[in-house]
Amino acid sequence: MTARLESLKRLESVLENFLGRAVELEINNLNTVSRIDSLDEIARLSLKGRLVNQQLGNWFARNRDYLDSDRLKETEVETIANLLSEIKKGLDSSDPESRKLADEIERWKEKGVVPKRKLILKMKSPAGGMSITEKFADYLGREKVLLEQEEYSQEHLLSILDDILKSAEAKEDHIYIHLAGSIIYFLRMNGYKVSPYVKRLKQIEKERLGIAYAE
Repeated sequence: MTARLESLKRLESVLENFLGRAVELEINNLNTVSRIDSLDEIARLSLKGRLVNQQLGNWFARNRDYLDSDRLKETEVETIANLLSEIKKGLDSSDPESRKLADEIERWKEKGVVPKRKLILKMKSPAGGMSITEKFADYLGREKVLLEQEEYSQEHLLSILDDILKSAEAKEDHIYIHLAGSIIYFLRMNGYKVSPYVKRLKQIEKERLGIAYAE
């Protein structure tokens, strides 16, 4: 009976240790998800042209120990690195605070948090790719989805245009340039003064597409 009791106690101890480690692992996983989600939100705001210095600074302050502990998994490293790379594009290099944040992003890169280009595999079209008409229709469909986002539901079209232009400046996808041009043309047709927006779009096209217009 004594031997059986000892065995049960050892089994109970093993089970308690296992459950303790399992709970600790789950908590760490949830914390990681929370870290990445908060950084993803900062990246989303940055790419929309929002000032994110305070949020990014707070994120670094909360997660600096996490980086120095070398507990980042490879998938976490890649996700965080890609998000930081996107955020850095939107930082104002003329602002001292933004430069400090850019330096901190570089410090993370030196620690191994280096962005990687994502590999996207796509099936080739039977006809060797979309025609120009199909590409145009695809743009229109994607633009409709963008405009149907909840954040735009109560906004005036001029406010939406301003936001789209900020995205065109910051994001790689040229759909924002195309959508901005469409909105500008529509507003002009309806009697709105759009000269400042036209000037901004021309500058964006020059910087992103290499298109220059004669003055």
